[in-house]
Amino acid sequence: MNGVVEFHNTWSSVLGLALFGLIGLVKGNPTKEVRYTLGYFVLMMIGLGSAGLHGTLHWVFQSSDELPMIYLVTQMNFMAVEFDSPRGKPKYPRLPLMLTILMIINTLVYYKFQHLYLVFIGTYTVASTYHTYLVYKLVYSTNSGGQVSRKLCQLSQISYLGIGLPFWLLDMFHCDWFLSHFAGYSMGMTFHVIWHFAAGYGAYLGLVSLENCRVMALGLPCRMEYLFGVIPYIALVEDSKDD
Repeated sequence: MNGVVEFHNTWSSVLGLALFGLIGLVKGNPTKEVRYTLGYFVLMMIGLGSAGLHGTLHWVFQSSDELPMIYLVTQMNFMAVEFDSPRGKPKYPRLPLMLTILMIINTLVYYKFQHLYLVFIGTYTVASTYHTYLVYKLVYSTNSGGQVSRKLCQLSQISYLGIGLPFWLLDMFHCDWFLSHFAGYSMGMTFHVIWHFAAGYGAYLGLVSLENCRVMALGLPCRMEYLFGVIPYIALVEDSKDD
């Protein structure tokens, strides 16, 4: 029986990605809505899928890593569009069905062209670009989530785009050079470990930012609290009196 193929990339997938999803499931979602439960669950699945991929390097697990990334961005776009809808009454009642059909089609296209990595990159880039537009409009233009959401969004962008993405690019194009020169000093770790933590933290902060917009739109009294002093989450005031 073979061992874990990429040990450091495997454990960092669990702690840097899946753990943030689990924290969101336990501490997040103050409005108790399916949209946020699903978002954190998908984030956790990204981490577990990534761990499976790096642990085995089997093509089966590649889809369990990449497809949930597209699902998560799509789910976050739904959160941004429906942030101020009444509870149980979406502004666009057909939107969940339309997005579900879109994801089914995307999944079929993905499996048809899974060998073409650029297809995944292109799809994810388009979805992420549209998400950036929605978040800018929601958090920066209309300031719907106040300073809390703006701060969380800024930290999310710094973590994901400012830290994670550059290290992902370095790892993609210079992984062999790094390992040949610094493997002995890094115990075999590459920049991909940093990407996992930065991407996971950034995605988590993005979800919390959207949660805060939702809570404010519903007029629920809340405050931001921290787990371990560095992981923020939104808590309703009545839920945090006994903390």
